[in-house]
Amino acid sequence: MKADKVYLNGKVYTVNGKEEWAQAVAIRGNEIVYVGSDEGAKAFCGDETEINDMNGGMMLPGFIDGHCHPVMAAQYLCGVYLQIEWTVEECLAEIERFVEDNPDEPTYFGIGYAEWIFDEKGPKKELLDAICSDKPVMILGSSAHEAWVNSKALELAGITKDTPDPIPGFHYFHRDEAGEPTGHLLEMATQTMIMDKIDFFRQEKVEEALRDGSDGYAAMGVTSTCDMGAPEFALDTYFEEVPKMIEEGSYKQRFFGCGRMISEKGDVDVIIPRLIEYRKKYDSDKFRIHFLKIINDGTLETRSAALSQPYNEDGSMVYPLFNREEIAQVGLRAAKEGLDINVHGIGDEAISGTLAMAKAVREAGYHDCRIVNSHCDYVKDEELALFGRYDVVANTTCVWHYGNPDMEKVIGDRQNHTFRLKTMIAGGCRMGQGSDFPVDEFGREPLKGIEMGCTRQLFDHPELPVLEPYEEKLAVKDGIESYTINNAYQMHMDHKLGSIEVGKYADLVVLEKNLFDIPLTEIHKVKVCETIMDGKTVYKA
Repeated sequence: MKADKVYLNGKVYTVNGKEEWAQAVAIRGNEIVYVGSDEGAKAFCGDETEINDMNGGMMLPGFIDGHCHPVMAAQYLCGVYLQIEWTVEECLAEIERFVEDNPDEPTYFGIGYAEWIFDEKGPKKELLDAICSDKPVMILGSSAHEAWVNSKALELAGITKDTPDPIPGFHYFHRDEAGEPTGHLLEMATQTMIMDKIDFFRQEKVEEALRDGSDGYAAMGVTSTCDMGAPEFALDTYFEEVPKMIEEGSYKQRFFGCGRMISEKGDVDVIIPRLIEYRKKYDSDKFRIHFLKIINDGTLETRSAALSQPYNEDGSMVYPLFNREEIAQVGLRAAKEGLDINVHGIGDEAISGTLAMAKAVREAGYHDCRIVNSHCDYVKDEELALFGRYDVVANTTCVWHYGNPDMEKVIGDRQNHTFRLKTMIAGGCRMGQGSDFPVDEFGREPLKGIEMGCTRQLFDHPELPVLEPYEEKLAVKDGIESYTINNAYQMHMDHKLGSIEVGKYADLVVLEKNLFDIPLTEIHKVKVCETIMDGKTVYKA
């Protein structure tokens, strides 16, 4: 049988260690049927075969965003969108502009300010009150692990000095000397208390944003998204709209997800049984629910990551939500039910918990359970090798791997010991990558992530410092594998995705240039020429 499509005259990097390079690829239906030379591919050409000349461009497996929140993004990006490099004054000016331009909106929502532009006491409600006092306003920080609200939002949600914190010292409301909430909310349980009482989102805008987000991903070469969880109020969109959009072709990526995250101990007995039911119902190669997501600490920016040593500014300590014994028991329960496991662990104490859980799961004989630690900012030296030993995927976001002087006031010299991924890879660890969109800092483009993993410097900013230690700079090969085969492994789909091999799904991206042949600082500028998902072209420049 002849092929439906043939791609010739390219530099095909297969991500297959046995035969890394080829010239041509042939596709029949949604599968790859040939990988090899131009001459060999011509045997698959018939009268109706679509023949594509790659003009010496590079073909890679379609990029997989191994950590993102597309459903949450569709909710959160319908309002004010602030830039992480803006000052407080610039953020306030943009919020004011949005409110003035949208006078009929009953509520205002936004995301994006850099948490470090405020001190450890965070933003104040009075700043938002001066812009809008009669309608609720809620703005998430860039990490989405903290929020900033005005007085009206607190009032309508019934949050007062007498309202107890959901988890004292972890999920809590910043308060003044009198105990009154200041408008600064730490972690997601506090945000939920506001969102449960106030509807900030319009469904028609959410659905449009979801389609736009998928189109954006296609233009970046992304053919699969791994959704790392959404709030309860977004689950109708998650389970009703996304499968429908995939079926009709308006969502142009495969979707692997978990539904709702576990962010409190009381969630465990609710979420795991729910996940088991989801897995039975949603188990196709285009839409699958199959892993447990555990939030075990916060972020460095919000001073809520669980570190073994105090924060520099105020000497505060934050402890993981689950201690090592507790998270090990949760992991064993999930593995016994056949679920994969993904843990949000940024601080070294939280990551120690992930590794303790992985040890327990492996020693119990659950070797096929995929275990992932998301982010991997700060790992203890003595635990770097444990990622390889216990087969824990280290999923990181390389657009965060840059020297940031603003972080020095938060964690001091520890900033120069973050993101030790090269050492972890050398110890046998698989590294995955994800954007964490919409809580990313500098974009969800995989090419930016590949570049910054190799340079440890903010793209287009040669004047800014390189993140130490310099010897942790990655190779281009590492970056490509992190967005392809390693993320496919993370999603239990490496038998069907992540490399260009006969029998795998035809999820592919064609780039204008070979990433191995250009300066590292030029990688993020490379043009995506075409994106193919399931054998169909979903983007063409």
